[in-house]
Amino acid sequence: MALLSLLAPLLATSAPATAQESSYDPRAGKTGCSARAGIEVCFTSPATVPADPTVLQRPSRLFDTAGPGDTIRVAMFRWDIKPPTDAIIAAQRRGAVVYLVGDDDLRLNRHGRRLISTIEDQDPARTNVTICRGACLPWRAPGPYPDSQNVQHLKFYVTEIGGVQSFITSSANLEDRQYRQYNSLLKIDDPGLYAFGLDYFARLQAQSVRVDGRRWGDRQKLWSEGPIAAAVYPRRDDLLLSTLRDLSCTRGAREVSAMFAVIQRADVRAELARLSRSGCKVRVLTSRDTIENWMQAALPTGTLPDKAVRTVLTHDKMLAVHARFRGRPTHLVLTGTSNTTCGGLLYNDEVMLRIVDNRWLYGQYLAHFDDAFAHSFEGRSRVMPVMKPCRR
Repeated sequence: MALLSLLAPLLATSAPATAQESSYDPRAGKTGCSARAGIEVCFTSPATVPADPTVLQRPSRLFDTAGPGDTIRVAMFRWDIKPPTDAIIAAQRRGAVVYLVGDDDLRLNRHGRRLISTIEDQDPARTNVTICRGACLPWRAPGPYPDSQNVQHLKFYVTEIGGVQSFITSSANLEDRQYRQYNSLLKIDDPGLYAFGLDYFARLQAQSVRVDGRRWGDRQKLWSEGPIAAAVYPRRDDLLLSTLRDLSCTRGAREVSAMFAVIQRADVRAELARLSRSGCKVRVLTSRDTIENWMQAALPTGTLPDKAVRTVLTHDKMLAVHARFRGRPTHLVLTGTSNTTCGGLLYNDEVMLRIVDNRWLYGQYLAHFDDAFAHSFEGRSRVMPVMKPCRR
């Protein structure tokens, strides 16, 4: 099905998803999952549901549906919990083909070690597991890499189950501490986006930008069709930054809500300050009150008001916008695995998705942001961190 026809119903405010589209109740932005016209979103709200399992359970539920003729590809930074381990092992035992690209971090816990050994032992005819030491793909900047970067930082799934080809990204690692943090998951069923995900996954497995004689440069790391754009990293150009630069505000279209666990890039901060100065209602959530202090510092492009920048226990990476995009009022969402850090741009394996002209999806993410904002607090630290510019 062509992407534009697949997403056409999303451009209007249609009726709620049918039972077939969403078999479990969505409390939009609170906790739960909701699906409409080939797109599914899931959110956690640990402030209202302690140890909220919603986002971490969704991969397990997907694995539970897989069997002979199906393929599951997962690229995961951290994996230390039992339910998805059991579910993907069982899927492979039923006949699904399973591939895993992991960071070396997976070897540090018993569930990760069991996962690696079992899915290799159950399917000796092929290489099922690739463990990267550092990022799988080459950096796009000179070394040395920043502290705690140069990692395979993905929470990324490319699946074909029951003939449905899906591209899935989440902010949540499959690890225990994520139950207690705000997180989200986005699943898009689309053959073109799926094919792009396959190409990226093959390069992660090869640990090279060259596969079958075809080399990927930064241009090939961006896929766009209709209202959807996807970018994979390491990459010098950034989908988040280019999106912010293309935004402007007008009466009735001036909402910019950003929730990123970590924000360290001055170029992103400057664009958010510019939008605030030009009349946008900009709100920012981050997971560290020292970063909150840095975000509120006065800049030549403008200043983010103290009350608009707050701290909450989040691991999310999301932007929800109702504003002008390239001069035209629209609703858009941008989400994925990358924090706004130099590592997330230039040194780590990451993926980001942007969906425009989608009021329903925007409403889902805005409700999620509003929920987190309602449970946020003003930072208590007076420390002002020093953020180094990215070396390109």
